Amino acid sequence: VIRHAARGDLLGEEATLSAGAARAMDAVCTEKGRVAVVPVAVFRRAAGRGGAAGAGEIAARLERTLRRAATADLLRATSFTRDLASRDLELVLDALEHVQLARGEALFRAGDPSTHVYFVADGMLQLRTEDDERLHVRAYVARGDLVGDEELESGARRDLSAVALGAAWVMAVPREVVLDVAQRTPGALSRARRIARSERDAQLDVAHGANATQHVMKDLYRVAVARSLLVIDQEACVRCGHCAWSCASAHDDGVSRLVRRGDKIVTGEAAAAASLLLPNSCQHCENPACMIDCPTGAIGRDPRGEVFIREDLCIGCGNCAKGCPWDNVQMAPRVVKRSLPMLVAMIAKPAAPVALRSELVAVKCDLCSDVDGGPACVRSCPTEAIARIVPQDALPELVALRGAKARPVAVLPQRTPAWPWALGAAAVAMAIARVSLGVSRMTSGVALGALIALLAAYAVAKRMPSRKRSTAKARPIEPRDDVPVRSRVRIPYIVHLALGVLAVGVAVAHAGTRVASGVAGALQLAFVAAAASGALVAIAYRFIPPRLSRLERRGALPEDLPSRARELDERIFGALTGRSDAVKTIFSRILRPYAYAPFGAVRIVVRGGSLRDEERRLHARIEQALGGRRSERLHGLDDLVRLVVERRALFAQRGLLAALRSGLPLHVAAIAIALVLLVVHVVVAVKLR
Repeated sequence: VIRHAARGDLLGEEATLSAGAARAMDAVCTEKGRVAVVPVAVFRRAAGRGGAAGAGEIAARLERTLRRAATADLLRATSFTRDLASRDLELVLDALEHVQLARGEALFRAGDPSTHVYFVADGMLQLRTEDDERLHVRAYVARGDLVGDEELESGARRDLSAVALGAAWVMAVPREVVLDVAQRTPGALSRARRIARSERDAQLDVAHGANATQHVMKDLYRVAVARSLLVIDQEACVRCGHCAWSCASAHDDGVSRLVRRGDKIVTGEAAAAASLLLPNSCQHCENPACMIDCPTGAIGRDPRGEVFIREDLCIGCGNCAKGCPWDNVQMAPRVVKRSLPMLVAMIAKPAAPVALRSELVAVKCDLCSDVDGGPACVRSCPTEAIARIVPQDALPELVALRGAKARPVAVLPQRTPAWPWALGAAAVAMAIARVSLGVSRMTSGVALGALIALLAAYAVAKRMPSRKRSTAKARPIEPRDDVPVRSRVRIPYIVHLALGVLAVGVAVAHAGTRVASGVAGALQLAFVAAAASGALVAIAYRFIPPRLSRLERRGALPEDLPSRARELDERIFGALTGRSDAVKTIFSRILRPYAYAPFGAVRIVVRGGSLRDEERRLHARIEQALGGRRSERLHGLDDLVRLVVERRALFAQRGLLAALRSGLPLHVAAIAIALVLLVVHVVVAVKLR
């Protein structure tokens, strides 16, 4: 218990310290009462417009009083200042400064003088070092932690950098004040250090343990604040774009709330690590940054967790799109729905004033709250590669950071396997092709025609838009529901695959293995082309995505790759500028030939390794050329190695992506030709009969 507030007292003063920060403590009513709730922006506006002489000074003095009271409450909630005497607490309050940090802003850098100790009031900071031009995460600190105390007694320079992962708020206290107070309160500093260091040790174990990777830790803040995170398993995603199409079709404006660009993380145990893309799609944060600067209150948060936009209140200012750190909010053309009563009213009173609305409106993922079955993107994926997860429950790293034991479960829901059905259909098809069933050619032909029609119907069923609820907007899909949303396309895809295999056996039973003349022969060839291209597509869907995923640092769309090549060339040139002659010599003799080798991409694909494997291989080649001699003159070489490996892998990415995407159009074209020839063949067969 920090304090009790009675009649006439104020509480919640921390709103005057940091806009949008999460509450640091609970306020619980112990008996029946009534409170007046005043938004801090309204309070400041009203206090500044008192009208009396010196109203501004009175308002400023009142706000200073509130800030001091709020700071005292926050300090009482920390382990260091909780047991301080009133005099010492006043000393800390007098010397304390509030520091607001933006995402990516450094509180201090390695090598800076240690002048202050910091209490984290809100947000998350990453403690890191740079060793041999590589970033190493040492720990994460959050609300209530002490930062910068390692050099407190010695006064040495910082050996770590502290960088804000998101909007953060810290309280800075001069080092001399902390030392003075700590001498009069034995044990206060050790308690704070014990708590902070025990948490950091656990986090450090997670960051460098066998059950985690550095990738997921690079933007821990994003996954830590997300309540419903959309993830795509890159090792199963076939890059068809059907998720984005289904999202666009589920909304009246035709704008997809999902863009398949974003960061990539690797999470889970080493034996079953998942390579996940975090696309641009709203993650319904615990404390949404987009909500803070909305001038009309158009953005709200449902008690169940959904962050929503009231389009009627949106004025198209774009503050929310600018405020989202991950570009998950877009500005789209406003769609004006005209109902029949509205049209009648406009005809009856043509001179009636029309409400002015902005041409643009903010849009983002709404969890398909008005669509049957849940998020359309999840329900439309044929490989079940996309899902919405609660990171705090699904990612082992975050579970460990909470102090809980990670559950031995998969990050994504278990996929429905296709191979047992394809294998069973193949066995049945072989039996049909080899054993005479005693049926007429007409019967087998009708069966084959029905199978071809069913195979073609899959394309229609796949493109069916999600059905909207006929009733008023119902309860949003709860991200924490125990039953995950499953794909409505996966089972039809498996059925399509099995029917395709079965149709081959029926075709052999109907027409034999010899190619006939005329329309029947053309139909046979078209069917063979359709079956072969379908088989190639299925094989590509199974084996190409894992290899493609190993060569990607970030998720990108196919149209991004040409510009990515130019970007890498410019970065290579920039990394080479100003380097030593030794580095330039290694680049010209080893790195440049490696990056632009004619068959380099083929070698990467055949090896099937990752970018890191290629970097190790290239480093070994350089070490061999140098004879094991390394010097400071090779500064910057590691950056060049990473860039040239990525440049070489870009050719492989484009090739694999082309192979993954080219088979489906050929398959669809072959099926279409086969359908036309089937109709002609049926007409000819009926006439001849």
